[in-house]
Amino acid sequence: MDESQDHPGAIRHYRRLAKQIVQKHFGTLPTRIVYKRSGLTNFVFVVNHVEGQFVVRISPDPERLEAFRKELWATQKVRAAGVPSPEVLAVGNDVGSEPYMISRRVTGAEATHHPRRNHIVHEMGRFAQMINSIPTESFGTNFDWTTTGTKNVTWSDYLDNEWEIDKRLRLFAEHKILSNPELNKLRQIIDQTRTLHIQPSLSHGDLRLKNVIVDDDGEIAAIIDWEDCLSTIAPHWELSIALHDLSIDEKHLFLEGYGLGTEQIEVMAPLIKAFNIINYSSAIGPAVETGDHKSLDEFKLRLSGGLDLYSLPQ
Repeated sequence: MDESQDHPGAIRHYRRLAKQIVQKHFGTLPTRIVYKRSGLTNFVFVVNHVEGQFVVRISPDPERLEAFRKELWATQKVRAAGVPSPEVLAVGNDVGSEPYMISRRVTGAEATHHPRRNHIVHEMGRFAQMINSIPTESFGTNFDWTTTGTKNVTWSDYLDNEWEIDKRLRLFAEHKILSNPELNKLRQIIDQTRTLHIQPSLSHGDLRLKNVIVDDDGEIAAIIDWEDCLSTIAPHWELSIALHDLSIDEKHLFLEGYGLGTEQIEVMAPLIKAFNIINYSSAIGPAVETGDHKSLDEFKLRLSGGLDLYSLPQ
């Protein structure tokens, strides 16, 4: 069976499976089920039932079960801490062979273009602080939520084995994205963290406006998409991603909501920048493979500081 999300046969198959999943968990069939095209990873259905409105996500990939389990763990933890997030009711693969997740439907709209964007960004900072206050054990994508898979006991283990710092810096060097002095500086900043006593904590890992659902008044109804959450050093990792898309004024609002002062940010800034720069390897790699020279030139300009309008070169 062609499992493309545009293939009517695949949609019919997963719609039937979604009905079976709902019947198993609620005892009766849904009153209405609507397919919602959503990316390439999952088949998503919005379900009306006498018990309420729900979302059923089903993946053709058996390995997605672990991602669903991770999302279940994370949403339970952050909801207990007071962070608005989807209520995940069930995760499994016991109806068909495909993994699924049932969550209560969150109503609202993506926050990106809401007129109260400044208020939303400030609140995102406040919730980021709450997320990062949740302690975890080990580092990386495998932590408290799972008993399987390799775990990084130390921060250095994560840097070397999972984040693959050497491979990332080698990519920058081989394709002349950064100069040797710049690469040496990045290496120095990262290596300085290896001697620190770091208590890992939860990070959302992609805390941006596209992953925030708000109501008509601009109040945050849910922070979504927890599959990239990880156990890491906070708030440096969270800020390196959360601040990326924001204007300079919005950055200030986010940090104010988080509760961070100017002196704290100045101390953390080198590591935040280093994480941000090195994580660009995930975008640079595909550009190299496809020979996208335009994008590579843009990355070089951005990462060399050519678009930094707020400070003079050191």
